[in-house]
Parts: sequence; C-alpha cells; structure tokens
Amino acid sequence: MQDKIDRSEAIRSGFSTKDARVPTPPFWLSIIPIVVTAIVLGYSVFVLNAEPHFSLFIGGVTAGLCAYWNGTSWPLIKDGFRKAIDRTIPSLIILLIIGMLIGVWIISGIVPALMYISLELVVARWFLPLILIACSVMALITGSSWSTLGTIGVAAIGAGEAMGIPAAMTAGAVVSGSFFGDKISPMSDSTNLTPSVLGVNLFDHIKHMLYTTVPSLAITLVFFTILGVFISQNGQVADVSRYTDYIQAQFVLSPWLIIPPIGVIALILKKIPAIPSLIAGVVLGSVIYLTVQGGSLQILSDVVYHGVVMETGQSELDGLFTRGGLESMYSVVVLAFVSLAFGGIMNYTGMLHSIVLKLVALLKYVGSLTATVIVTSVLINILAANQYLAVILPGQMYEECYRNHRLKLKNLTRTLEAGGTLTAPLVPWNSSGVFVFISLGVPVVQYAPYAMLCWLTAIIAIVYGFFGITMEKTKRPDAEPEDQQ
Repeated sequence: MQDKIDRSEAIRSGFSTKDARVPTPPFWLSIIPIVVTAIVLGYSVFVLNAEPHFSLFIGGVTAGLCAYWNGTSWPLIKDGFRKAIDRTIPSLIILLIIGMLIGVWIISGIVPALMYISLELVVARWFLPLILIACSVMALITGSSWSTLGTIGVAAIGAGEAMGIPAAMTAGAVVSGSFFGDKISPMSDSTNLTPSVLGVNLFDHIKHMLYTTVPSLAITLVFFTILGVFISQNGQVADVSRYTDYIQAQFVLSPWLIIPPIGVIALILKKIPAIPSLIAGVVLGSVIYLTVQGGSLQILSDVVYHGVVMETGQSELDGLFTRGGLESMYSVVVLAFVSLAFGGIMNYTGMLHSIVLKLVALLKYVGSLTATVIVTSVLINILAANQYLAVILPGQMYEECYRNHRLKLKNLTRTLEAGGTLTAPLVPWNSSGVFVFISLGVPVVQYAPYAMLCWLTAIIAIVYGFFGITMEKTKRPDAEPEDQQ
C-alpha cells in the first residue's frame, strides 16, 4: 500500500516510477528555495536595480542543494532542469527568430509603413480601442502574442507617441489584445500546452475560457474607448506630420511591403508550424529590404544580429526604430534557462508537491481552490519567471483537488491560463515581461495598470469560483479526462 502511495506521489511530482523511492521532502525544506529566491530577487531587483538572472540562478542552486540533502541523486536533479528546458526549446527558438523578424521588418520599411498608415487614417480618439482589436485579431490568426507584439505592437508604440498618446497606454492596449487573441487561438503553443497537461480537449478548453476572457475584453475595450475620448478632449494629441515626413524620408513606401505580413499569415492559416512561418517572414522581409529599399547584404547581416540602429540626428524619432535583432533576445533566453532550471528542480524532486500538501486545508471550497490556483500560478511567474512553468506545475499540483471536488478539468485549465499565462507580462523579470519591454521599450510597471485584460481575467475567474459560475462538474471524482468533457 505504501509503495502505491509513493508511486502516486512520484507521478504527481514529475518523477518516473523508477524514482519513486525518493522520499517526498518535508515542507520546511521545500520552502527554503522559495524563501531564498524571494529575498535575493527582491534585494537585487528593487535595491540594486539589477537583472533577475543571477537571483534565479541562486534559487536553482539552493533547490538542488536542498534536494540533494534530502537524498535525491544528482542524475535526478539534472533530469529535473534538463527536461523542463527541453520542453520549451521550440519557444526559445521562436523568440530568437522574432528578434530577427523585428529588425528585418523595421529596416525593410514594413513596420514604418504600418505606422504611417495608422498616423494617416486613425484619429487619436479611436486609436487605443482599434489597436486593442487589431492586436486581438492578429494574435488570433497567428496564435502568437509575441509575434503580434513584435510587429503591430512596435508600430503601434511609434504611432501612439506621434499622436501624443502615452506609451504606457498604448502598450497596455497592445499587451491586452495580443494575449487575448493568443488565448483563444487554437494555433497558440501555450493554449495547446495547458489542456494537454491535463488531457482536456483543446476546443473545450478554448470555449470554457470565453466565459472569462470575453467579459474581460469587453470591459477593457470600454476602458480604452473612454480613455481615448478623454485624451482627445484634453488636447493631448500631437502633430503627426513630422513623424510621417520622417518615415517618408527614411523609407520607400511601396505596396510590395504588404507581401511579408500576408505571407506569414497565409502560412499560419495553412497550419504551417510557427518556426518555418516566421523564418519565411524574415526571408521575405530581407528580400524587400534588398529590392524595394535598395539595401546591402552587409547592413542586413548587422541588423539580423544587432538590430536596427537609426542615427539621423533626431533622437526622439530614431528611438522609434532602434530595436530588434538576435542580440536583443539573449537576455530573455538566458532568463528562461535559469528560471526553467529552478522550477524544474522544484517540481521533479517533489518539493512543489510537498508544499501543496500543506495547502490542502485551504482547498475545501471551490472558491478558495480557484483562488489558490491563481495565486500559485502568479507566484511561480514571479519566482520562476516563466509562464510555461506557471501553467504546468500548478496543473500537476491541483489536478487531484479538482477531481475530489468533482469539477471538470477544463475548469482547472481555464484557471491556469488566467493565473499563469495572462499574468506573465505583468512581472518585470518574467520572460514575457522582459520580451514586452525589449520589443516595445515600455517598462512593465508603467504599462501593467493599463493591461487590464491580463489581471482582470484572473479576478473574474476567482469570482466565478466563489459563486459557482460556469464551474461545470463531472458525475464522479475519479472520471478520466476524456469522460469529463
């Protein structure tokens, strides 16, 4: 009987059955890496104003030492961080390609052309709600919030600044729309990952999320509409002519510039995987730069690696287009590696499972269970700095609790998305937060209040939990995932 219990705990904690002999760490030992990481991270970020990478590295080392002290072998600890990293290698490759895409699409004139069209056709009063809708549609089609941020988002920031709209407001609209579209897109990697962790049907998962994300989008749309009217009535709109003149002077605006965006969207609609689709975008953008803009291979190669550096003597205008390149994404990739190592060790050695056992007393009611899942996902986003871990780990931790409450697991996957994926861009050192800052140039603390959809969805999910709204139940607590839908 004890062997069965040990094996059950091992599986829930990420062990393989051959490693079930490893004892579950005690709570006091399991909490040490989290406390150490929180202290070091808080001091380095808020006192030293340093990057979070070394703090998370210290957290991973502490987790490894605690697991080793508890009797876990080095090969198992190594498997913990290796398997966590292996799972997200494709996403990290996509991240690097997007860095190249941003640089190439700027130097080829694609992003500047999008800005020019926005400045010429969209009035400031309706700019924010239209950007919210445009980013939602783009992310829905492409299945990628990061691709949307790196293309439409970059153009929107420049256009918004030219209209006199604060960059934080524009970034909030871009982030809200990008992550909404990403969540309801069947082509999104994170939207596919979350239900797969628990064996939930993808489209059942998406349909169930609409109960929380659509109200959030509606409220956010009303908010930005009112905000746009307020800005225009208070005379904060700037003269955009110098921006449009600048774009015309620096780039050749041609109908050919529309080919790369349409090409990428067409490939994704044909269900071509994200990596080759984005590579095609880089190639098409490069061809446009060499032909339409009359560029050189030497400059193109520099842009692919270092990004665009505009130096015309007009610093405010040059700043709109100085970004992109492989180099700009290195910080995010390294952050992902160290955060995944930390989270993988915590999960694979059973320390996360040890912590959740202490939380059982808080999980007697559906409302408190929902709130606990949200809080856990947010804390993992803060401590492990990775949205994938913020979905995978709580999913494994709380699956049994949802079964005991006879709740369909799509309730859990919806809650994981609200607490894990959508709050990721609100954490400055999270890989998503860092990516937004690198792409848009707006600090997280500035745009977070305006990224309403990202934190409002979590609130709505908690309210649904406490009042039993759309919390669908299954007939028996031991139902298999496929029986629950």
